[in-house]
Amino acid sequence: MSNKADSSNPSNCGWDARFLLAIVILVCSIGGACVMAVYVLTMNKNLDTAQYVFGAMLPLLGTWVGTVLAYYFARENFESASRSVREMAKQLTPMEKLKSITIKDVMIIIGKAVTLELQKPEKDIKLKADIIDAILGKENKERLPILDTEGRIKYMAHRSLIDKFIVQEVGKGKKAEDLTLQDMLDDAKFKDVLTGSFKTLLETSNLAEAKTLMDKIKICSDVFATEDGTPNSKVLGWVTNIIVGEQARV
Repeated sequence: MSNKADSSNPSNCGWDARFLLAIVILVCSIGGACVMAVYVLTMNKNLDTAQYVFGAMLPLLGTWVGTVLAYYFARENFESASRSVREMAKQLTPMEKLKSITIKDVMIIIGKAVTLELQKPEKDIKLKADIIDAILGKENKERLPILDTEGRIKYMAHRSLIDKFIVQEVGKGKKAEDLTLQDMLDDAKFKDVLTGSFKTLLETSNLAEAKTLMDKIKICSDVFATEDGTPNSKVLGWVTNIIVGEQARV
């Protein structure tokens, strides 16, 4: 282990260049002040001149000493204050952190997200061909926002939910390729998830509000930012429970 002083730490009394310079300035300043004081006290003939010199030099020496002290002590206080701020930041709760982040800050822009626009009736949208094979499987996605032609959120489809429905219906003797989005909506249990697993807020709302909505509704894991904060207006962006969880880390 090296015994060399760490020059980046002013509180460490290693004999580096800065510390040595500080000692020299302090010693010279204090010594100089003492010498001048003795000189003034012993001068009888040119007392006025001596006092003038003493009065001119003393502030200069005081400035040198003050500069050295400010460098070492003010910097140490600043670093101590910075450490305190960092410690306080670590003590923030996840909800306090989420309150400081708006949905707009972290949302997935809906125009850049993988979505399905309802350009044909639900009865004509095949779960396997139009949703799983054409979108979810191709894009390697697990969630699919389904929007109407006006850009408003209508359903939220999860791959696991669709798979579960297909398995259920195939068990009843139906063919997987024949099942449609309307068939899924006709099953009350699955319809509730398709239509109730998401909520809407303004994009200026914070993530704490989004998390509160998700916590209140067990099946809710997605929040959409819309123009007026309701499902009746165009979707602007989207945050998932995964995004909220990541942002809540402290």
